Amino acid sequence: MSVTFREWYFTLVDAQTGESVDDDTAQLLVLTADAPTSPSIYSDDKGTSVSNPVRTPRTFSNGRVRFWTDRSVTSVDLVLMTAKKQAYFLEDVPYSRHRLLVSAVDWSHTLVLPFGVSDNTEVDTGIDLPGAVLVTDAHLKVTTVDATETLDFGLLSSEANGDADGFMLVQSVATAGFVTGYPVITNGTNIDFSLHTSGYGAFLKQGLAGADAVATVGGVTRRYYLTDGVAKSVTYTGSAGSDTAAGYLILEYKRVP
Repeated sequence: MSVTFREWYFTLVDAQTGESVDDDTAQLLVLTADAPTSPSIYSDDKGTSVSNPVRTPRTFSNGRVRFWTDRSVTSVDLVLMTAKKQAYFLEDVPYSRHRLLVSAVDWSHTLVLPFGVSDNTEVDTGIDLPGAVLVTDAHLKVTTVDATETLDFGLLSSEANGDADGFMLVQSVATAGFVTGYPVITNGTNIDFSLHTSGYGAFLKQGLAGADAVATVGGVTRRYYLTDGVAKSVTYTGSAGSDTAAGYLILEYKRVP
């Protein structure tokens, strides 16, 4: 292999049995270690570049995957989604590691995906959410702020039953850190109320908007979302004028038999 590039290869291994897992559809996003970006990824040792690698997952064949990076890259973060609906976020994986452990007995999973600049455009993350999983919660982690801007998070609107803000809508990215979907309570003159114009999207709540008047406090009921396998492309959409925001989309879900 050319000395210009570093070869990476991984095999899926059952954590209980130690046996290789035969998986031909698992998706793997390769990210910069500790950042929601991607290093340059190559599909061979001749330097054939992968276009937009932060949103172009590698696909496993017979439970194995190979790719190349520049030799300066010695560790990466990995986003893994298997054919068995298992999601893993693996941090600071060194190039010397070749086994990715997956567990058939784990039913609760957390899918972590990067987001970047999106100026009023729905962006497909490249990772599909499998059918028949029960999404129980959604969050954001903002690592690069964008003052006055917001982010929507959902499933591709052009897919049947898709909703670009189904998980979270109009969430501020003006402050770094962890963002939850619960509405903010406003201290009104007549009554404290919540608007529900931001926070969880329609997949994860049913809400009644409040106002600063007696008997219109508003309310929200949390609910879960069972995926149908048709609306499956996880997306994000920045507000108009967004130009710096970056971080992670976080979905908590349970596999359903």
